[in-house]
Amino acid sequence: MKMKILLFILLSAVFVNSSMPCNICGGGTGDIVVLALDGRALINLGLSYDSYLGTWDSKGIWHESPYKKDQARFSLSFAYRLNKRLQFGVTIPYVYNKHNVPGLPGNGAGLGDINLTGRYEFFHEFQTIKRYNKSTIENKLPYLAITFGIILPTGISDETAKNEVDVTGKGIFMSSLGISLTKTFIKNRLQVSTDFSWQHGFKKTYTKYFGADLESGFTKDPGDKFNYSASVNYIFNNWHALTLSAMGSSQTSYYINNVIGENSSERSMNLVLSYTYYPSVPFRITPSVKWMIPGDNLGKNATSSVTYGVSFTYYFEDYSIK
Repeated sequence: MKMKILLFILLSAVFVNSSMPCNICGGGTGDIVVLALDGRALINLGLSYDSYLGTWDSKGIWHESPYKKDQARFSLSFAYRLNKRLQFGVTIPYVYNKHNVPGLPGNGAGLGDINLTGRYEFFHEFQTIKRYNKSTIENKLPYLAITFGIILPTGISDETAKNEVDVTGKGIFMSSLGISLTKTFIKNRLQVSTDFSWQHGFKKTYTKYFGADLESGFTKDPGDKFNYSASVNYIFNNWHALTLSAMGSSQTSYYINNVIGENSSERSMNLVLSYTYYPSVPFRITPSVKWMIPGDNLGKNATSSVTYGVSFTYYFEDYSIK
């Protein structure tokens, strides 16, 4: 039974994109707020530290950053399963920025953008089904779900922040829609997962910028972002599991007053390695490293960084879910 609990919670640790320069941040494909079929709820505390390495220009050439820019993020997440098919989650982040850019304060902090998520599950692996009036375990179907969500602009944006280091959110509503697929092989130990999602940022009219009133406002259309990932999870036993993920995103250009932003389309990719330790059935600890690989042609108009994270998850079981 313990193996069933492990199967779907290993999708990722807390992999949160930065709120530093990009049009639509957050909402990556990996999601810690995911419950297995025998789980009623979970609570997760995530800590991450993001250190910026450099940027890619519009030609895909990577440039090392002359300044040190770091971001720490503390996230509290909850998930709840309503029934066999439907579950919901929420992530509440607190963001702390620090850098040594001349002319700006050394740090800034505040509440980030709250992320509301949900998923409708069409199939579950290893679910109990009735066959010839007998209960049996279905092991041929993959795990398949439609994912959806909305990001609320609860953080400090470039509209109201005093300067760039104070920015902790995007200041716009964002929606997401995606698909999640997982299949288990080799005696229920090796999992292969893929996730795809489309993220849409809604238009916003600015009447002030970095706290200063504008004589004439402007409207920004942040465009759309496509996220994708592929993961391999290996469950060693009831106490240890290892996950390797390749993730990426591609983002369309933004528009200001219906005029396309120059060099505003973005793309990037990263690798994530995480390890999960289960000291007890309901509790798990997951340290992780996310590396946006620096190098030419591995990104465009985006920032490269390395992120160290750890998450602590407590899982509430409910085997009565049918």
